[in-house]
Amino acid sequence: MEKDTYESGRRRIEYKTSLLMGLIVIVISSLSVAWALVLSKSGVADLLGSPFVPEESPQGVLINSLIILFLVLLGTGLLLVLIRFRKIHTIPAVMAFAVAFSFWGIAEIYFYSLANLAPLERYSDYLQQYADLLSISVAVLAAVLIIKPVSAKLLDILLIIYGTMAGSLLAVTLPGWTPFAVAVILAVYDVYSVFYGPLKRILENTVGEGQSRESKLKSPLRGAVIVVDNIALGMGDVLMYSMLSSSYYLFPFNSVARWVLTTIAIALGLYFTLKMLTRKKYMPALPIPVFLSLAVYVICLLIGF
Repeated sequence: MEKDTYESGRRRIEYKTSLLMGLIVIVISSLSVAWALVLSKSGVADLLGSPFVPEESPQGVLINSLIILFLVLLGTGLLLVLIRFRKIHTIPAVMAFAVAFSFWGIAEIYFYSLANLAPLERYSDYLQQYADLLSISVAVLAAVLIIKPVSAKLLDILLIIYGTMAGSLLAVTLPGWTPFAVAVILAVYDVYSVFYGPLKRILENTVGEGQSRESKLKSPLRGAVIVVDNIALGMGDVLMYSMLSSSYYLFPFNSVARWVLTTIAIALGLYFTLKMLTRKKYMPALPIPVFLSLAVYVICLLIGF
């Protein structure tokens, strides 16, 4: 997460922006649970193959967490290579391809899941027949908007849909406690990466000092962030909020009360992060929301929610 508007030596974050960010957290959390229910109620979740270790043992949790961390490092490494060889202008094209390819596959899963839901059985043949076309269309639209950002709001909407779909998919395919372990590991890595590691270097090379909202919308990282006013929230953050929201609702049993409380905790965590962003150029958006919501989650389990 980053912001570049200064006032008297400090960044000023408008009250409206804080409210919008809180609203986005609620939207992300609500969509993620809806997608998770689509996967679980349709039975498609049980049919999905997974590259992860299915056992809920400590070894399985560790291996699965390392797999996801490796994928994160692979993505950031690719961006660093492009920056190192002065190919920053190619980043939007790379992002467009990566988002379109994965969005296509993920959207197909959800279209087929919707076709298997009882309330939509009458439209099942139609959805299955046009699932490929609809998935490709959505993916191509996202790619086009990343390469040529003619509608920033539409791109943000598509990226939120994409991120919540991907996060919920992780929540239902990762076994047991693995989503929570993944969130903790990535939250710790986020601190290192933003302040000392690869993400710090990526931001320094792609985000100019004092950028306006319009500049951010056209930055090389479009497709990797959603922009609210002049705040940029990473897609990795969206994905993790979504994965956690789905997991908080589903595991170990469905609980609306637990989901509501943990969603409030994520929103509060993001608010505290925004407050800290008034004094820093960049702030990791995972640690406070992750650890605050996990604390609330544990309390909910202890009292039977």
